Amino acid sequence: MRSGWFTTLSSTVLSLILHLVVGVLVIFSFEFTPQPKTQIRQDVNVVQAVAVDRKQVELELARIKKIEEDKHKIEKKRLDELGKKARNLENKRKAEEKKLAEAKKEKEQEQKKRKEEQAHIAKLKKEKVELEKKRQLEEKKIKEAEAKAAKLKAEEEARKERVAEEKKVAERKQREKELADAMNAEEAAEQASKDQILINRIAASMVRSIENEFNKTGLPDGLECVLRVRLTPGGEIIDVSIAKSSGHDIFDRRAENATRKASPLPVPDDLIIFERHFRDNTITFKPTN
Repeated sequence: MRSGWFTTLSSTVLSLILHLVVGVLVIFSFEFTPQPKTQIRQDVNVVQAVAVDRKQVELELARIKKIEEDKHKIEKKRLDELGKKARNLENKRKAEEKKLAEAKKEKEQEQKKRKEEQAHIAKLKKEKVELEKKRQLEEKKIKEAEAKAAKLKAEEEARKERVAEEKKVAERKQREKELADAMNAEEAAEQASKDQILINRIAASMVRSIENEFNKTGLPDGLECVLRVRLTPGGEIIDVSIAKSSGHDIFDRRAENATRKASPLPVPDDLIIFERHFRDNTITFKPTN
């Protein structure tokens, strides 16, 4: 606004100066315009009045003409100088206007550049704000991830401690179990040994009871058969049969008869041993007498 106002004012002042110069030139032109006819007429009248000769009149006219021409030359020179000044002023005005236009253009470019810089600064500020938000978000995510990792690590350590403790307990229980199993195995082995002694003793008693009822008369030596005997817990014989024949029918029948006659056979008082070894029993019968 200030540049436009200054340009308008300068143009107006220069225009007024130019018009003033032109007006002065016009006034001077009218003021110094020669009037040859009137003066010549007066001069002629004067010459005629004083009865001057023709040659003097021509000389006078030549002198007057020269004076007028000199005046015209002076006036023309002055007008040329004023025109030159006017042209210089016009050129100066145009140069000033051009300079002002260039200054205005430069100012506009400067304003445009400043606006662009301001827009760029605003953009940078916006980007900075966005980057700061992004950084804060990333920091939040990192903290959350670290917290989660710490929690997972703590849980993993707790789990490892729990697993280690459970392993210790399991190992302790395993050792206790192995010890108990070893003791039980030892006890079972001892008991099995005792049971086997009892079983062997009762089995031998059964064989002796059967032998006591066996008739060996007329039979060859060395015969042997296997008897399958089913008993009650009291030793009573439920059934007897030949599981493996001796190859001698009389020997086999006498063995069956002797077994039935020996009922009740001796059996253990322990029902578990009875059920396991004697309820459905096989007896290898080979008489020794």
